[in-house]
Amino acid sequence: MAIVAVRTEDMRFYYKLLKLSQDTSLRIKFFPENQDIPRKQFDLLVTTNEEVKDQERIGVLRLKYEDLGVDTIPTIIGLIARNHTPRFQKMIIGIDPGEKIGVATICDGMILSAKTLSLKNLNKTIQGDLLTFPSELVIIRIGDKPKSISKVVFNRIFQVFQKIPNVRLELVNEAASNIKITSSQQKFSLDEKAAITIGFREGQQITHMVRDDIPPGRVKEIQNRSRELSGNLTLDSELAELVALGKLSMEDALKEKIKGKNSKKGTSI
Repeated sequence: MAIVAVRTEDMRFYYKLLKLSQDTSLRIKFFPENQDIPRKQFDLLVTTNEEVKDQERIGVLRLKYEDLGVDTIPTIIGLIARNHTPRFQKMIIGIDPGEKIGVATICDGMILSAKTLSLKNLNKTIQGDLLTFPSELVIIRIGDKPKSISKVVFNRIFQVFQKIPNVRLELVNEAASNIKITSSQQKFSLDEKAAITIGFREGQQITHMVRDDIPPGRVKEIQNRSRELSGNLTLDSELAELVALGKLSMEDALKEKIKGKNSKKGTSI
């Protein structure tokens, strides 16, 4: 977990930063102008101030309210991670797209972590890996199958991590080759094994968003799956499209559907 001190007179700045840091591995603490900051207890000082005390000049990030956006927290985490020592030379994060997403973290050739998670928790997990395994170079490799889900996963990661200088994103051809899983890795799930395989493959570096159009039949497929998961509750086409584009997780879309259904029940004429 990273801990950041925030000094500003603009409370909008603090509250927006606080909101952006929710559900991430970052924790922040506010300090007013007249209170000293115990710098050794914090990984970074974020401030809107032009002038900074001499004793606070090291490890300071100056931002304006207008600078705060979707990539702010990953940028802060990237800065903190690069200051940590010792560091690995190269960290590879292999990602197997699917309804359940496999994520494997490989540092200097060693598999240090493998897990299965939802799309909703993917970026938070990557942020945590940046802090847990600080590395000179980070390569995020995403499998290209199934294409509709792969595009969603890639674009979601790209939006958040594209501006971190030592992070590179690649798409990997999942049909290219096979990697043998050793006996010590048999404990991993199929999704985690696939993520390990993807992590060990060379991919094609992509420096732009990939097309996020929805292929024919994908919305229907999501609606069918929503019925299976919920016990016969079908997502509206609009919600299913948001799931297909990675803007909503299936879980959140079903919650929205239930909320809308309940609000209609409560409406009286």
